Amino acid sequence: MTAPDLAAELCTRCALCCNGALFDFGPLDPEEVPQARADGLTVLEAEDQFGFGFPCPALAGTIGSVHPTRPGTCRAFRCRVLRDAEAGEIGEEAALSIIADTRAVHDALLGQLPPGSTIIDARRWRRREREADGNAPASTPPQVMIALGMLDLLLDQHFRKPGDRQVLPRE
Repeated sequence: MTAPDLAAELCTRCALCCNGALFDFGPLDPEEVPQARADGLTVLEAEDQFGFGFPCPALAGTIGSVHPTRPGTCRAFRCRVLRDAEAGEIGEEAALSIIADTRAVHDALLGQLPPGSTIIDARRWRRREREADGNAPASTPPQVMIALGMLDLLLDQHFRKPGDRQVLPRE
């Protein structure tokens, strides 16, 4: 299978980079801002730096509707699973298995969240609880925090490079 075909096969089964599982936001170059807005992305600005929030509103299932005009950060990103498969370090079947297992944990976590909540919301809750007074009772159900920890473990193990977590600035 050619590299573009392999990327298409793996990426269209995954979309963890677009749905908010891997990252809270993606950086934008200033010249990309008009196109990002035209594509319906939520553009964030702070101190002359730009980004867009996830989950990507152009994502339908695991396929992006703005693929031809997607930002440079999206064009350049290649998760570890994809890089390892392209390098022949893992086979296509193993890569698809990792994606399926991680998506199952992702989907199970989504099923535990209140309606309308996202994984990004769960990460905010976790940050707030870590910063809160140690004597305050946790407000997020423990099973949600365990599932979020499991998802992040899989993402760190198979998809992200060390230090690759991009999180939104604190509210």
